[in-house]
Amino acid sequence: MQTPEQIKVESKTWKTIYPPYIDSTLTTAQGRRLGKSNCVPHPQLMEISQCLSSLGLRHVIDQHAGFPRDIFKQGRIKVRLYAEDKKPYNPQVKCKHTLLQTIAKLIKSIPNRKVEVPPYLAQMEIEKQNKPPQKKQTSTKKKHKNQ
Repeated sequence: MQTPEQIKVESKTWKTIYPPYIDSTLTTAQGRRLGKSNCVPHPQLMEISQCLSSLGLRHVIDQHAGFPRDIFKQGRIKVRLYAEDKKPYNPQVKCKHTLLQTIAKLIKSIPNRKVEVPPYLAQMEIEKQNKPPQKKQTSTKKKHKNQ
């Protein structure tokens, strides 16, 4: 059996998946990698891990790694797609894009899936609702004529 340090060193060449890659509530600028129709709202690390296990892919969960575009989104999964001879472990999943699509489909098929909004997002929504709307300020500057 490998130690955690050996797995960490070995997993440096694996593919990285962050939950925002398949989050339908985000824009592509915020990190979504698939079309909204192919994504799911607020995917969780454990859901992605279950999907990878059902696909027979070896993976490592890193709960404390932050998503580079938004440091409040914690967690990532490192996945081993290919064997040493460059053949995919699962013939259905040949690249990272196909893997993301497959994971999203599997998460959608989970019966009675509870969509849990992360606490920091819930707090941001409450703050937005409690904030009074700002009035647009009109400019009162006079235009000067050049003489």
